[in-house]
Amino acid sequence: MTSPQLGAINSVNSLIDKVLKQPKGDVADRLNSRVTVGLLAVSAAVLLSTHFWGSPINCWSPAQFTSTWIEFVNQYCYVHGTYFVPFDEELPYDDKDRRKVPINYYQWVPYILACQALLFYLPRLVWKSLCVFSGFDLMGAIGFVNRSWAEIKKSPHSFAGRMEVFEKHVAVYLADSLILGRQKNGHLIGVYYLFATVLQCLNAWCQWLWLNSVLQSHVPTTWGFSVVTDIVQGIGWQETGHFPRITHCDFTRRRPASVQMDTVLCVLHLNIYYEKLFIFLWFWMLFVAIVSTINTIWWSLTLCRKTANKTVRGYFMLTDSMGAHKPPKMTKFLDELGNDGLFVMEQITLNIGRVPASYLTHAMSVELERRQALGGSEYDETSPLYEKAEKVAV
Repeated sequence: MTSPQLGAINSVNSLIDKVLKQPKGDVADRLNSRVTVGLLAVSAAVLLSTHFWGSPINCWSPAQFTSTWIEFVNQYCYVHGTYFVPFDEELPYDDKDRRKVPINYYQWVPYILACQALLFYLPRLVWKSLCVFSGFDLMGAIGFVNRSWAEIKKSPHSFAGRMEVFEKHVAVYLADSLILGRQKNGHLIGVYYLFATVLQCLNAWCQWLWLNSVLQSHVPTTWGFSVVTDIVQGIGWQETGHFPRITHCDFTRRRPASVQMDTVLCVLHLNIYYEKLFIFLWFWMLFVAIVSTINTIWWSLTLCRKTANKTVRGYFMLTDSMGAHKPPKMTKFLDELGNDGLFVMEQITLNIGRVPASYLTHAMSVELERRQALGGSEYDETSPLYEKAEKVAV
Protein backbone atom coordinates (compact mmCIF):
# COMPACT_ATOMS: atom_id res chain seq x y z
CA MET A 1 0.00 0.00 0.00
CA THR A 2 1.48 3.37 -1.04
CA SER A 3 2.00 6.34 1.25
CA PRO A 4 -0.75 8.46 -0.42
CA GLN A 5 -3.22 5.62 0.20
CA LEU A 6 -2.12 5.36 3.82
CA GLY A 7 -2.46 9.12 4.16
CA ALA A 8 -5.98 9.02 2.74
CA ILE A 9 -6.96 6.19 5.10
CA ASN A 10 -5.51 8.06 8.08
CA SER A 11 -7.39 11.21 7.07
CA VAL A 12 -10.68 9.31 6.86
CA ASN A 13 -10.01 7.61 10.21
CA SER A 14 -9.18 10.98 11.77
CA LEU A 15 -12.42 12.46 10.43
CA ILE A 16 -14.49 9.54 11.76
CA ASP A 17 -12.71 9.81 15.10
CA LYS A 18 -13.54 13.51 15.37
CA VAL A 19 -17.20 12.90 14.53
CA LEU A 20 -17.54 10.07 17.06
CA LYS A 21 -15.81 12.06 19.80
CA GLN A 22 -18.09 15.08 19.54
CA PRO A 23 -19.99 16.03 22.73
CA LYS A 24 -23.14 13.96 22.91
CA GLY A 25 -25.39 17.03 23.27
CA ASP A 26 -28.84 17.19 24.79
CA VAL A 27 -31.79 14.86 24.20
CA ALA A 28 -33.17 16.83 21.25
CA ASP A 29 -29.76 16.97 19.59
CA ARG A 30 -29.30 13.22 19.92
CA LEU A 31 -32.80 12.54 18.60
CA ASN A 32 -32.22 14.78 15.57
CA SER A 33 -28.61 14.25 14.59
CA ARG A 34 -28.09 10.65 15.68
CA VAL A 35 -31.22 8.56 16.12
CA THR A 36 -33.29 10.10 13.32
CA VAL A 37 -30.33 10.32 10.95
CA GLY A 38 -29.53 6.67 11.64
CA LEU A 39 -33.13 5.55 11.07
CA LEU A 40 -33.44 7.47 7.81
CA ALA A 41 -30.03 6.44 6.50
CA VAL A 42 -30.58 2.73 7.17
CA SER A 43 -34.10 2.86 5.69
CA ALA A 44 -32.82 4.67 2.59
CA ALA A 45 -30.00 2.16 2.09
CA VAL A 46 -32.25 -0.89 2.44
CA LEU A 47 -34.95 0.49 0.14
CA LEU A 48 -32.44 1.68 -2.44
CA SER A 49 -31.01 -1.84 -2.64
CA THR A 50 -34.49 -3.24 -3.33
CA HIS A 51 -35.02 -0.67 -6.08
CA PHE A 52 -31.71 -1.49 -7.79
CA TRP A 53 -31.46 -5.24 -7.29
CA GLY A 54 -35.11 -6.18 -6.87
CA SER A 55 -38.32 -5.72 -8.83
CA PRO A 56 -40.02 -2.68 -7.32
CA ILE A 57 -42.87 -2.82 -9.84
CA ASN A 58 -44.55 -5.60 -11.84
CA CYS A 59 -47.15 -4.66 -14.42
CA TRP A 60 -49.68 -6.98 -16.02
CA SER A 61 -49.22 -6.90 -19.78
CA PRO A 62 -51.32 -8.31 -22.64
CA ALA A 63 -50.48 -11.87 -23.67
CA GLN A 64 -49.14 -10.80 -27.06
CA PHE A 65 -46.39 -8.70 -25.44
CA THR A 66 -42.91 -10.13 -25.73
CA SER A 67 -40.51 -10.20 -22.79
CA THR A 68 -38.85 -7.05 -24.16
CA TRP A 69 -42.18 -5.21 -24.17
CA ILE A 70 -42.99 -6.43 -20.67
CA GLU A 71 -39.65 -5.11 -19.40
CA PHE A 72 -40.29 -1.83 -21.19
CA VAL A 73 -43.73 -1.46 -19.61
CA ASN A 74 -42.33 -2.11 -16.13
CA GLN A 75 -39.56 0.44 -16.59
CA TYR A 76 -41.88 3.00 -18.18
CA CYS A 77 -44.48 2.80 -15.42
CA TYR A 78 -41.78 2.90 -12.76
CA VAL A 79 -40.24 6.07 -14.20
CA HIS A 80 -43.42 7.92 -15.17
CA GLY A 81 -45.46 6.91 -12.14
CA THR A 82 -48.85 5.31 -11.70
CA TYR A 83 -52.23 6.37 -10.35
CA PHE A 84 -54.93 4.84 -8.18
CA VAL A 85 -58.60 4.40 -9.07
CA PRO A 86 -60.84 2.35 -6.72
CA PHE A 87 -61.94 -0.92 -8.28
CA ASP A 88 -65.61 -0.17 -7.63
CA GLU A 89 -65.38 2.93 -9.85
CA GLU A 90 -65.25 3.05 -13.62
CA LEU A 91 -61.99 4.15 -15.17
CA PRO A 92 -62.58 7.73 -16.42
CA TYR A 93 -61.74 8.62 -20.00
CA ASP A 94 -60.35 12.03 -19.14
CA ASP A 95 -56.68 11.91 -18.16
CA LYS A 96 -57.08 14.50 -15.36
CA ASP A 97 -59.94 12.56 -13.81
CA ARG A 98 -57.90 9.38 -13.93
CA ARG A 99 -54.93 10.93 -12.15
CA LYS A 100 -56.78 12.42 -9.20
CA VAL A 101 -54.72 10.15 -6.92
CA PRO A 102 -51.25 9.98 -8.50
CA ILE A 103 -48.60 7.77 -6.89
CA ASN A 104 -45.63 10.02 -7.50
CA TYR A 105 -43.60 9.17 -4.41
CA TYR A 106 -43.01 5.47 -5.06
CA GLN A 107 -39.73 5.57 -6.99
CA TRP A 108 -38.34 8.52 -4.99
CA VAL A 109 -38.71 7.21 -1.43
CA PRO A 110 -35.06 6.09 -0.90
CA TYR A 111 -33.74 9.42 -2.18
CA ILE A 112 -36.21 11.43 -0.11
CA LEU A 113 -35.22 9.56 3.05
CA ALA A 114 -31.51 10.03 2.28
CA CYS A 115 -32.06 13.75 1.72
CA GLN A 116 -33.98 14.03 4.98
CA ALA A 117 -31.14 12.27 6.81
CA LEU A 118 -28.72 14.92 5.52
CA LEU A 119 -31.08 17.74 6.45
CA PHE A 120 -31.57 16.38 9.97
CA TYR A 121 -27.80 16.42 10.40
CA LEU A 122 -27.45 19.95 8.99
CA PRO A 123 -28.15 21.82 12.29
CA ARG A 124 -25.42 19.73 13.93
CA LEU A 125 -22.95 20.81 11.23
CA VAL A 126 -24.01 24.43 11.70
CA TRP A 127 -23.45 24.14 15.45
CA LYS A 128 -19.98 22.63 14.95
CA SER A 129 -19.06 25.48 12.60
CA LEU A 130 -20.34 28.10 15.04
CA CYS A 131 -18.46 26.41 17.88
CA VAL A 132 -15.22 26.70 15.91
CA PHE A 133 -16.04 30.28 14.93
CA SER A 134 -16.55 31.23 18.58
CA GLY A 135 -12.91 30.37 19.31
CA PHE A 136 -13.75 28.23 22.35
CA ASP A 137 -12.73 24.57 22.24
CA LEU A 138 -15.80 23.03 23.86
CA MET A 139 -14.70 19.48 23.11
CA GLY A 140 -11.30 20.16 24.65
CA ALA A 141 -12.89 21.68 27.77
CA ILE A 142 -15.24 18.74 28.27
CA GLY A 143 -12.42 16.25 27.68
CA PHE A 144 -10.15 18.09 30.13
CA VAL A 145 -12.79 18.07 32.87
CA ASN A 146 -13.66 14.43 32.15
CA ARG A 147 -10.03 13.30 32.48
CA SER A 148 -9.60 15.28 35.70
CA TRP A 149 -12.81 13.84 37.15
CA ALA A 150 -11.75 10.31 36.23
CA GLU A 151 -8.43 10.79 38.04
CA ILE A 152 -10.19 12.23 41.10
CA LYS A 153 -12.55 9.24 41.31
CA LYS A 154 -9.58 6.84 41.27
CA SER A 155 -7.77 8.53 44.17
CA PRO A 156 -8.98 8.56 47.82
CA HIS A 157 -9.52 12.32 48.04
CA SER A 158 -11.74 13.92 50.66
CA PHE A 159 -14.28 16.54 49.65
CA ALA A 160 -11.71 19.26 50.35
CA GLY A 161 -9.10 17.34 48.36
CA ARG A 162 -11.38 16.94 45.36
CA MET A 163 -12.26 20.61 45.49
CA GLU A 164 -8.58 21.54 45.67
CA VAL A 165 -7.83 19.61 42.47
CA PHE A 166 -10.59 21.50 40.67
CA GLU A 167 -9.47 24.85 42.09
CA LYS A 168 -5.77 24.45 41.26
CA HIS A 169 -6.05 22.86 37.83
CA VAL A 170 -9.43 22.64 36.10
CA ALA A 171 -10.90 25.97 37.20
CA VAL A 172 -7.75 27.93 36.32
CA TYR A 173 -7.58 26.77 32.72
CA LEU A 174 -11.33 26.93 32.10
CA ALA A 175 -11.59 30.42 33.59
CA ASP A 176 -8.67 31.55 31.41
CA SER A 177 -10.36 30.24 28.29
CA LEU A 178 -13.74 31.81 29.04
CA ILE A 179 -12.51 35.19 30.28
CA LEU A 180 -9.78 35.66 27.67
CA GLY A 181 -12.16 34.56 24.96
CA ARG A 182 -14.75 37.14 26.03
CA GLN A 183 -12.10 39.86 26.08
CA LYS A 184 -10.58 39.02 22.69
CA ASN A 185 -13.43 37.58 20.64
CA GLY A 186 -16.56 38.44 22.62
CA HIS A 187 -17.52 34.78 23.01
CA LEU A 188 -21.14 34.10 22.18
CA ILE A 189 -21.03 30.32 22.29
CA GLY A 190 -24.22 30.16 24.37
CA VAL A 191 -26.04 32.37 21.87
CA TYR A 192 -24.66 30.30 18.99
CA TYR A 193 -25.98 27.13 20.59
CA LEU A 194 -29.38 28.72 21.10
CA PHE A 195 -29.41 29.69 17.42
CA ALA A 196 -28.53 26.09 16.51
CA THR A 197 -31.40 24.75 18.65
CA VAL A 198 -33.84 27.16 16.98
CA LEU A 199 -32.58 26.00 13.57
CA GLN A 200 -32.92 22.39 14.71
CA CYS A 201 -36.50 23.00 15.82
CA LEU A 202 -37.50 24.71 12.55
CA ASN A 203 -35.78 21.99 10.54
CA ALA A 204 -37.67 19.23 12.40
CA TRP A 205 -41.03 20.86 11.69
CA CYS A 206 -40.10 21.48 8.04
CA GLN A 207 -39.10 17.84 7.62
CA TRP A 208 -42.41 16.71 9.10
CA LEU A 209 -44.34 19.01 6.76
CA TRP A 210 -42.28 17.80 3.81
CA LEU A 211 -43.14 14.22 4.71
CA ASN A 212 -46.82 15.18 4.64
CA SER A 213 -46.31 16.80 1.25
CA VAL A 214 -44.69 13.64 -0.11
CA LEU A 215 -47.63 11.62 1.18
CA GLN A 216 -50.04 14.05 -0.51
CA SER A 217 -51.74 14.84 2.78
CA HIS A 218 -54.22 17.70 2.59
CA VAL A 219 -54.50 17.92 6.40
CA PRO A 220 -50.97 17.36 7.82
CA THR A 221 -52.05 17.36 11.46
CA THR A 222 -54.34 14.34 11.08
CA TRP A 223 -52.77 12.17 8.36
CA GLY A 224 -51.09 9.68 10.70
CA PHE A 225 -54.11 9.37 12.96
CA SER A 226 -56.49 8.89 10.03
CA VAL A 227 -54.36 6.14 8.47
CA VAL A 228 -54.02 4.31 11.79
CA THR A 229 -57.78 4.66 12.36
CA ASP A 230 -58.49 3.17 8.92
CA ILE A 231 -56.21 0.21 9.66
CA VAL A 232 -57.79 -0.41 13.07
CA GLN A 233 -61.30 -0.22 11.59
CA GLY A 234 -60.35 -2.61 8.81
CA ILE A 235 -60.75 -0.09 5.99
CA GLY A 236 -58.29 -1.25 3.34
CA TRP A 237 -56.24 0.59 0.78
CA GLN A 238 -58.79 -0.42 -1.88
CA GLU A 239 -61.11 2.26 -0.45
CA THR A 240 -58.77 4.84 1.04
CA GLY A 241 -56.03 4.85 -1.59
CA HIS A 242 -53.34 4.98 1.11
CA PHE A 243 -50.29 3.13 -0.20
CA PRO A 244 -52.22 1.12 -2.82
CA ARG A 245 -50.75 -2.23 -3.78
CA ILE A 246 -52.35 -2.25 -7.24
CA THR A 247 -52.40 0.85 -9.45
CA HIS A 248 -52.96 1.79 -13.08
CA CYS A 249 -50.49 2.95 -15.69
CA ASP A 250 -51.11 4.37 -19.16
CA PHE A 251 -48.67 4.23 -22.04
CA THR A 252 -48.92 4.67 -25.80
CA ARG A 253 -47.69 2.53 -28.66
CA ARG A 254 -47.06 3.87 -32.13
CA ARG A 255 -48.48 1.91 -35.04
CA PRO A 256 -48.03 2.59 -38.75
CA ALA A 257 -51.28 4.52 -39.03
CA SER A 258 -52.25 5.32 -35.45
CA VAL A 259 -51.20 5.75 -31.83
CA GLN A 260 -52.75 3.29 -29.40
CA MET A 261 -53.03 3.88 -25.65
CA ASP A 262 -52.89 0.91 -23.33
CA THR A 263 -53.76 0.75 -19.63
CA VAL A 264 -52.19 -1.89 -17.44
CA LEU A 265 -52.42 -2.83 -13.79
CA CYS A 266 -49.20 -2.62 -11.76
CA VAL A 267 -48.32 -4.25 -8.46
CA LEU A 268 -46.41 -1.97 -6.06
CA HIS A 269 -45.41 -4.55 -3.49
CA LEU A 270 -43.06 -2.16 -1.66
CA ASN A 271 -46.09 -0.15 -0.56
CA ILE A 272 -46.70 -2.91 1.98
CA TYR A 273 -43.51 -1.77 3.73
CA TYR A 274 -43.87 1.91 2.87
CA GLU A 275 -47.17 2.02 4.74
CA LYS A 276 -45.64 0.82 8.03
CA LEU A 277 -42.46 2.84 7.55
CA PHE A 278 -44.19 6.14 6.82
CA ILE A 279 -46.71 5.75 9.62
CA PHE A 280 -43.80 5.25 12.02
CA LEU A 281 -41.81 8.17 10.53
CA TRP A 282 -44.85 10.46 10.65
CA PHE A 283 -45.31 9.94 14.38
CA TRP A 284 -41.55 9.85 15.03
CA MET A 285 -40.85 13.14 13.24
CA LEU A 286 -43.80 14.75 15.01
CA PHE A 287 -42.37 13.55 18.34
CA VAL A 288 -38.88 14.85 17.44
CA ALA A 289 -40.32 18.22 16.39
CA ILE A 290 -42.22 18.58 19.68
CA VAL A 291 -39.15 17.60 21.73
CA SER A 292 -37.04 20.06 19.73
CA THR A 293 -39.55 22.83 20.43
CA ILE A 294 -39.53 22.10 24.17
CA ASN A 295 -35.72 21.96 24.10
CA THR A 296 -35.52 25.37 22.38
CA ILE A 297 -37.81 26.92 24.98
CA TRP A 298 -35.80 25.30 27.79
CA TRP A 299 -32.48 26.65 26.53
CA SER A 300 -34.00 30.10 25.98
CA LEU A 301 -35.16 30.18 29.60
CA THR A 302 -31.92 28.66 30.92
CA LEU A 303 -29.72 31.30 29.31
CA CYS A 304 -31.84 34.30 30.29
CA ARG A 305 -30.49 36.21 33.29
CA LYS A 306 -33.30 35.57 35.78
CA THR A 307 -33.36 31.83 35.18
CA ALA A 308 -29.56 31.71 35.00
CA ASN A 309 -29.35 32.89 38.62
CA LYS A 310 -31.50 29.95 39.73
CA THR A 311 -29.45 27.49 37.68
CA VAL A 312 -26.15 28.72 39.10
CA ARG A 313 -27.61 28.66 42.63
CA GLY A 314 -28.47 24.99 42.07
CA TYR A 315 -24.86 24.20 41.17
CA PHE A 316 -23.55 26.03 44.23
CA MET A 317 -26.03 24.50 46.66
CA LEU A 318 -25.30 20.94 45.48
CA THR A 319 -21.82 21.21 47.00
CA ASP A 320 -23.08 23.31 49.95
CA SER A 321 -20.56 25.93 48.95
CA MET A 322 -23.02 28.74 49.39
CA GLY A 323 -26.56 29.32 50.51
CA ALA A 324 -29.31 31.63 49.43
CA HIS A 325 -27.79 34.30 51.70
CA LYS A 326 -24.74 34.70 49.39
CA PRO A 327 -26.04 35.90 46.02
CA PRO A 328 -22.91 37.99 45.24
CA LYS A 329 -21.08 34.80 44.24
CA MET A 330 -23.72 34.02 41.65
CA THR A 331 -23.63 37.58 40.35
CA LYS A 332 -19.83 37.50 40.16
CA PHE A 333 -19.90 34.16 38.34
CA LEU A 334 -22.34 35.41 35.71
CA ASP A 335 -20.73 38.86 35.38
CA GLU A 336 -17.27 37.42 34.76
CA LEU A 337 -18.15 34.33 32.73
CA GLY A 338 -21.53 35.34 31.31
CA ASN A 339 -23.90 32.94 29.62
CA ASP A 340 -20.89 31.16 28.15
CA GLY A 341 -19.85 29.98 31.61
CA LEU A 342 -23.35 28.75 32.39
CA PHE A 343 -23.60 27.08 28.99
CA VAL A 344 -20.30 25.24 29.53
CA MET A 345 -21.52 24.05 32.95
CA GLU A 346 -24.70 22.72 31.34
CA GLN A 347 -22.68 20.92 28.67
CA ILE A 348 -20.43 19.38 31.33
CA THR A 349 -23.58 18.24 33.16
CA LEU A 350 -24.90 16.61 29.97
CA ASN A 351 -21.63 14.90 29.06
CA ILE A 352 -20.07 14.09 32.45
CA GLY A 353 -22.57 14.69 35.25
CA ARG A 354 -24.04 17.29 37.56
CA VAL A 355 -21.68 16.56 40.47
CA PRO A 356 -18.44 17.46 38.63
CA ALA A 357 -20.21 20.51 37.17
CA SER A 358 -21.10 21.60 40.72
CA TYR A 359 -17.51 21.07 41.89
CA LEU A 360 -16.29 23.12 38.95
CA THR A 361 -18.79 25.93 39.55
CA HIS A 362 -17.58 26.32 43.12
CA ALA A 363 -13.91 26.04 42.10
CA MET A 364 -14.31 28.70 39.41
CA SER A 365 -16.06 30.97 41.91
CA VAL A 366 -13.06 30.62 44.24
CA GLU A 367 -10.72 31.31 41.32
CA LEU A 368 -12.64 34.47 40.39
CA GLU A 369 -12.46 35.69 43.99
CA ARG A 370 -8.71 35.01 44.05
CA ARG A 371 -8.19 36.99 40.86
CA GLN A 372 -10.32 39.82 42.16
CA ALA A 373 -8.20 39.93 45.33
CA LEU A 374 -5.09 40.21 43.12
CA GLY A 375 -6.57 43.13 41.25
CA GLY A 376 -8.09 41.16 38.38
CA SER A 377 -4.86 41.20 36.39
CA GLU A 378 -3.72 37.60 36.65
CA TYR A 379 -4.91 35.93 33.49
CA ASP A 380 -2.94 33.14 31.95
CA GLU A 381 -2.39 34.21 28.36
CA THR A 382 -1.14 30.71 27.53
CA SER A 383 -4.28 28.78 28.40
CA PRO A 384 -4.04 25.47 26.49
CA LEU A 385 -7.76 25.46 25.79
CA TYR A 386 -7.64 28.95 24.37
CA GLU A 387 -4.51 28.24 22.34
CA LYS A 388 -6.17 25.18 20.83
CA ALA A 389 -9.29 27.19 20.06
CA GLU A 390 -7.22 29.87 18.31
CA LYS A 391 -5.51 27.26 16.14
CA VAL A 392 -8.86 25.73 15.18
CA ALA A 393 -10.32 29.14 14.39
CA VAL A 394 -7.36 29.99 12.14
